Amino acid sequence: MSEGAMAIIDLSMTVRPTGRWSVEITTDRDFDRGHSYRSTSARMPMHAFTHVDAPLHVEPGRESIDQVTLDRLCGPAAVVDLRPVTPNEKIAQDRLQARSGHARQGDILILKTCWDQQREPTSREFWQEAPYLHEEAAAWLAEQPVKAVGFDFPQDYAIREIPQRHPEVSEMPTHHLVLRKGVYMIEYLCNLHLVEQERVTIYALPLKVLGSEGACARVIAVTT
Repeated sequence: MSEGAMAIIDLSMTVRPTGRWSVEITTDRDFDRGHSYRSTSARMPMHAFTHVDAPLHVEPGRESIDQVTLDRLCGPAAVVDLRPVTPNEKIAQDRLQARSGHARQGDILILKTCWDQQREPTSREFWQEAPYLHEEAAAWLAEQPVKAVGFDFPQDYAIREIPQRHPEVSEMPTHHLVLRKGVYMIEYLCNLHLVEQERVTIYALPLKVLGSEGACARVIAVTT
């Protein structure tokens, strides 16, 4: 990319049938059935693939995803490069803090491990061998003056136990500490290896689902 040129990088997983989530994609009408147009339906959880969590996910009476104003999910972002990471690595607060020096008040923080380059996101290993945040790192995140945090890895250790077991919120430090604090979470990003800059503009646009505690999202980074 030439200097000063703008690039739009898609940070979103492709929605498709996978062993991780129950996903049904059906073609309701199609040309080869004699229809004049094609129409597709999809059924999937709102916390599958790249998605945004609203505080209602962890606490009753909090705002739902349709109530979240888009300025909380769009704007300047600090890309925090945590590489290199190894399978099952617990990412400590000191590394996270040391790598976040370029973050500014009101930013979106994007935690970059490029884990999707080590393990295919549709594979069991992506979840079972993922790095994750130490509880102290999550507590530090919760105290930062940022409006949202994005992750390209399953950031809580207990996430790997889903769907065989659904852990309590207290077992998932980022959900328990960060989201409860009102810092929105953008989960399961990908393609951050294409983002070379420390600062970008992020647009995270969740589906506006009435009363839902989260929603699948298209997330992009705009770089110059």
